[in-house]
Amino acid sequence: MILTIDIGGTNIKYGLCDESGNIQQKGEYPTLDTVDKIVQSICDLPFEYTGIAISMPGIVNEDHSKAFITGKLAFLSNYPLKKRLEEIKDCKVTIENDGRCATWAELGYGNLINSKNALVVVLGTYIGMGIVIDHKVYEGSHLLAGEYSDAHMDTEKTFKNTMAAYFGKDGLERATGLTGKELFDHLDDQKVHEGLNQYCQNLAWMLSNIQLLLDVDTILIGGGISAQPRLIECIKESMNNVKLWFCTLKMPEIQACKFNNDANLLGALYYYNNTENH
Repeated sequence: MILTIDIGGTNIKYGLCDESGNIQQKGEYPTLDTVDKIVQSICDLPFEYTGIAISMPGIVNEDHSKAFITGKLAFLSNYPLKKRLEEIKDCKVTIENDGRCATWAELGYGNLINSKNALVVVLGTYIGMGIVIDHKVYEGSHLLAGEYSDAHMDTEKTFKNTMAAYFGKDGLERATGLTGKELFDHLDDQKVHEGLNQYCQNLAWMLSNIQLLLDVDTILIGGGISAQPRLIECIKESMNNVKLWFCTLKMPEIQACKFNNDANLLGALYYYNNTENH
C-alpha cells in the first residue's frame, strides 16, 4: 500500500492506495502552520504502507526533493521534505507539483487516456495547471510549465493581480459573494448567478488565450467545484461566446476531471509508480 498526501493551501488530504489506483481509505485535516507540524501529522497517520507519494504546490527542484513555494505555504519553501520523511519512515518518498499530479491522474487512470494534447486546470485555493503534449506531461526546461498561478493580469506587482487570486478560492468568492460549497445552492439569487457567469467568462478568456498557444484537443477542469455540472456548462457557454472574437480558435472538448478532489492523490500515486530516479 502507498500513502498518498495532497498538501493544499486550505487542507491536507490523504489516501491509502493500492498500486492499481484504488483508494482504500481517505480523509483530510486543516493545513498546519509549520513544517514540523505538517511532517508530524503525516507520520502520525495510522496506516501501514511501503511508500509515500506527495502532491504539493510550487516549483519542484530538479530531483523532485523539495519545492519553491510562495503565498500561504511559503514556510514550506525549499524544505527537504522528501529527505526528512525518508529518514523518519525509512521508505521511498516522491514529490510532484500539484497541477502535474492532477494531470498524471487523468493520463494514468482517467479522462486523458486517449488524449494526445491537453490542458488540466485545477480550481482550488489557487489555480493549478498541467500540460500534456504527445500524451506526456510537459514539465518545461526548468520544471516551470503550468505554474500559471504566478502570472499577472498586468504590470501591478501584487498578489491580488495574479491568476491565483483571480481564479482561485478568493477570486470565486469575490465574484459571487459565496464559497464554492455554498454558491451552487443559491444560483436563484441574481447577484450570485451573475457573479458565477462573470467568473466563468473571465476564465474562458484565459483558456482561449492558452488554447491559441497550445491548440489542445481537451481541457479538463478539476478541483472541488468541478463536480458541479453547472460550472462546466457555464465554462462551455462562455468559451463559445469568446469564440466569436477568435475566428481561428478551434474549440477543445471541455469536461470535468474524472477524480475531482481525489485527483492529486491518484496523480501522486501514478507518479510514484512510474518514477525510477526520484
